[in-house]
Amino acid sequence: MTRPFALPGSYLVLETTNQCSLACVHCTVAEGAAHPHHARVGFLPLATAEALFDDLVATGARFDTLVPFWLGEPLIHPDFGAIYRASLRAAALGAFARVELHTNATHLGRERVRTALNASPVPQSWHFSLDAASRDTYGTIKGRDSFESVEANVLAFLDEKARSGAPWPRPVFQMILAGNNADEAESFRERWTAACRDRSLPVRVAAQRVPSGDDAIVFFRQLDAPTPETQADANQAYRAAVSRLGLALPLAERTPSTVDRGPGICACFWKSPVVSWEGNVTTCTRDNRLQNVLGNVHQRPFSEIWFGDGMRDHRRHVATGNYAGLPACHGCYIPRSANYTDITASEIGVAS
Repeated sequence: MTRPFALPGSYLVLETTNQCSLACVHCTVAEGAAHPHHARVGFLPLATAEALFDDLVATGARFDTLVPFWLGEPLIHPDFGAIYRASLRAAALGAFARVELHTNATHLGRERVRTALNASPVPQSWHFSLDAASRDTYGTIKGRDSFESVEANVLAFLDEKARSGAPWPRPVFQMILAGNNADEAESFRERWTAACRDRSLPVRVAAQRVPSGDDAIVFFRQLDAPTPETQADANQAYRAAVSRLGLALPLAERTPSTVDRGPGICACFWKSPVVSWEGNVTTCTRDNRLQNVLGNVHQRPFSEIWFGDGMRDHRRHVATGNYAGLPACHGCYIPRSANYTDITASEIGVAS
C-alpha cells in the first residue's frame, strides 16, 4: 500500500443514507427508483462508519474535510448522532481538519440540534440547503411543501446557538442559484442576514466559495448541471444574480465557454473519494451510478482501496489524461466547474 498522503482541498464524502425527505429537481432523488442509486434505499451501519474512522486514524490518513452526506438526508439516519460524534473523535485524532454537513433541515428537531451544537476543537459547518425565499419556489425546487417547517427548524437552531454560545457548527444558509430561483436571491440574503443579526450572530454573504472563519454565511452556490448546454444556461443565470447582489466571484475566470472541455487531469482521483451507504468506494460525487467503483469497505479497509496499488495505477493513467476503464469519466466536464478543486503537478508528485 502507498503511504497515505494529505493534499490541500481534499475531502472524503461519506453517504450515511440515500434516503431523503425531499425530491429536489437538481438531485438524483427526484428520479426515484428509476435511478439505479435509489432503486434500493438504506443506511450506512454505525459499525461501518466507526471502522472507517478507525482505519484512517490507524494508518495516519488525513483529509481536509469530512462530508457526511451525499445523495440522501443525513439527519434521517437513526444513528446520526453516534456517527457524527465518532467523526469528531476521528477528526480530533487527525483524520480530518474539519467536518462539513449538508442538510435540508426537515429533520432538524431538538435532538439533532443538541447533537449539532458543541465546543469541540474541530471546526464544523452545517450547510442548510434552503434554495428559496418563498413557499411556491421552495415547492417547485424541493418537490415537497416543507417551507414553513424548515424555516422554523433553522430559526430554532439559531435561537439555541445564540442562547448557548456554542462555537460550532457554523451555519451556512445555502441557495443553489439557477433560473428557477434567481429572482429571489435578494430576498434570501435579507431573510437570513436579518435572522442572524436579530440574534447577535455575526454573518457575511458570499458566492462560489465559503470564506474561512466561524461566522454565519449566506451562501450562493453555483449549480452543477447534467449537460454542458444546461450548465451554460445555469452559469448565465448565476452570474447575473451574483452581479445584482454585488458579490465577487473568486473563480470568475471559469466562464461558461469552458464547460465543454474534456476532464484533463481530474483531481477527484487524488482528493475526493466517496463511500456510499453500501460501502462502495468511488472516485467522485458525480459518479452517482457507481460506475467507477474501486472496492467495498466491507471487504477491504478504505486505506487499502484508496491508497493501494490499484488506485495508484488509475492515478498514473489519469495523470496522462487516460480514462480507459473509467466509464463515469467519459465526457465529463466538471473539472471546468467553479465547484471543482484543482490539483497541481507537485501535488500529483507527492501522491505518486
